[in-house]
Amino acid sequence: MGTNLDKTKKAIGVGGIDNKDRLDMFKKFQSAGGKVIKEVEDQQEGYSKSSKGKSSGSKDSGKSSSGGSYKYDNSKYSDTAKGDTRAVSGLSDSEMGNFMNRLFIKFKCWASHITPFSQSSLNPQFLSEINVELRGALMSLKIAGNEILGNPDFSAKIAKQLDKFSPQYIELIGRGSKLFDASEMNELVEDYNLRPDAPVPIRKIGRPLYSLFRKMYYMYPYQATYKKALLLAFDCLQRLENKPALIYNTKKKKVATDITIAFEKMFEKLYLAIIRNEQKNIPMISLYMENLLNIQDDERPNKRSAGEELNALSGGEAPKEEVQEEVVQEKAPEQPQSPELVMGMKLMMDSPIEGLRKKHDPKNELAEIPDADKCFLSYLYFKEFDYEYSVVMTTKRIGIQSTIVNGVKVDHKSKLLSVYELSRSCMDQFKIYVEQAKEYFKAKNNPGSNYIEHSKKLTGLEQKRGQQSRNTRAVIRDYIERANEQFQILLDDMKGERMIVTNPDEILSFDSVESRKKLNKKQINQCILDAYCYTLAFSNRLLEDKGDLYGGVIELTPEQMSMVYGKAVSEGTASAKLDDESPLSKA
Repeated sequence: MGTNLDKTKKAIGVGGIDNKDRLDMFKKFQSAGGKVIKEVEDQQEGYSKSSKGKSSGSKDSGKSSSGGSYKYDNSKYSDTAKGDTRAVSGLSDSEMGNFMNRLFIKFKCWASHITPFSQSSLNPQFLSEINVELRGALMSLKIAGNEILGNPDFSAKIAKQLDKFSPQYIELIGRGSKLFDASEMNELVEDYNLRPDAPVPIRKIGRPLYSLFRKMYYMYPYQATYKKALLLAFDCLQRLENKPALIYNTKKKKVATDITIAFEKMFEKLYLAIIRNEQKNIPMISLYMENLLNIQDDERPNKRSAGEELNALSGGEAPKEEVQEEVVQEKAPEQPQSPELVMGMKLMMDSPIEGLRKKHDPKNELAEIPDADKCFLSYLYFKEFDYEYSVVMTTKRIGIQSTIVNGVKVDHKSKLLSVYELSRSCMDQFKIYVEQAKEYFKAKNNPGSNYIEHSKKLTGLEQKRGQQSRNTRAVIRDYIERANEQFQILLDDMKGERMIVTNPDEILSFDSVESRKKLNKKQINQCILDAYCYTLAFSNRLLEDKGDLYGGVIELTPEQMSMVYGKAVSEGTASAKLDDESPLSKA
């Protein structure tokens, strides 16, 4: 069979086909093999119809399994399980894995830039999509779910309102918030981040790949309902919080886009990677696929009842406010810091907080937020990076060309611009934080006559502010870490083959106002090094368990402020107010 496949590949000239001809080639192949494909599509259609009939008579509620313990195991599908595959999928195991079907899968994955034709390895281009697009979409859905279900003041009221339409809505929001698992995502793209130009064997990352696909598989039939649930939830939140509609319209557009990316674009590509690894043309919606993923009937959506407690959702507890105590412990001997990290810290500390305030809040509209506020500090350093160093990702004056790795074109400029696009999410999250801070300080400065009610309200507002502070810092950290990874690639190239950066020794100069930028009149290789060092230091300060800007406590302690900045905590200017017409709302 291997000889036949080699002859077929040689006859059609797989190795010499241009990317733009792939689609035409695939269509011709699909036309020639229509009988095989039609069998699979007929089975999908039949199963889909039967599923709709079954689900229409079921109860409109459910219980999440996104926290399930499924692990990919190639031996899971034993001979006993394979015994009645025709009854399971309509096709026998040998039919799904015959020569024509295997060839069809290889062509489809190759034409979609998921794997090379002759290798069961994921292309860097596809892994980049997972790392940037899918990660960003799932993280955004997690933040949206936490904002709705983790809101101590309004989550119960929102649940009550949505239950009037369908108990399933709250369940799906909780389930969607658990699709993103940082450790799982990092495991999935770990090899790609180490070698961004090299394909990664599917079996090497099978566990996180199958686990993520399994969680999304449960949600896939309900994506339209999930989108409707989030849109209705944000409408409810707007009425309860009584804030400008622009904030919620932005959120609704964002989650709608994220659901489209996750379930209409990336889900099918993950499916193709799965069947490429299995070497069988398995219908996407089939009992065969469900057996492979170990899908359980009692874990499907549509089990929740109206009024069910939120902490019973999603196979675990609802999002809770994390209260992390900052404990001063005896320090272990510190490891020597790298020169890049030392340089990055120096770049961050070159401007005092007062200077950063004047530079990035010229109208002093954020004066009420104290200097010790971790979210505000993270925002100032994010803005400093955006103004001074992000030009490395966007300017055309730095020559960055694509490279070919194992026959796959890697567009480094496009990768830099894709990462830069994530800066919008950082601004969006900080806008929300400013609204929460505004509400908190307004209540704090107007205690009223009822001390108990005031104290209760202030505690709730502080919890909301703390939750949004963590959300904002998490998004900024993700953006900065990805920028740092791309700068690392450029630095490694300049130290080695010099195939990516074409003009590392040229001087980068700016005109007019931009001439005041810190990178002006510096060599391009030094500009990239400065940007790398800054992001390295910034990401370390946001790092879990180590960074001073990480944690559940909203503000740095006086001791921490003294240690980092050599100053006491600033309480902010009491007379200054956070205005609706701040530059943030116009950004």
